[in-house]
Amino acid sequence: MSSSHLVRSFLVPSLLTVACAAPMRPPVSNAGPARSQTGVQVAVVRQGCSQTEEAEDYGWDLIEENVEIEVRNGAPESATVHRDRFRLLAPDGTELRTVTWRAADPLVVASGQTQAFELRFMTRGGLACTKEMRIDPDAGITLSAAPVALQPVAFVPSRGL
Repeated sequence: MSSSHLVRSFLVPSLLTVACAAPMRPPVSNAGPARSQTGVQVAVVRQGCSQTEEAEDYGWDLIEENVEIEVRNGAPESATVHRDRFRLLAPDGTELRTVTWRAADPLVVASGQTQAFELRFMTRGGLACTKEMRIDPDAGITLSAAPVALQPVAFVPSRGL
């Protein structure tokens, strides 16, 4: 197999994946940031939702939701963000884990700083790009190894093109 054929076999599927992703934009509605008593805030800033209808399996659509989350640290110490602990909550009660590459690598947000990051979720059924979803930090932010108590942030995505 030639090197150019190898490059095309890996590059083309990657480009198709990027091309199929919905553009990131603010949600249609947003409950605003969740605030902790320690001064940490979590907000859904932008998102992109794509829904692929399956003709053979009605109601078993493939849903991909990408969410940009912003963490503001008003605490007097650095906060650690554990992205792999965040969950996307569907209206039917389903809790989805992120499929974001390297989500297990923690991020540190210094006192007084703000940091944004993206999380990607995928599922079949349970979600719809026109219905409310919630991001639950689920102990995904810690101060001195203690979880920061935050409520889930509710939002209604804007459906991609």
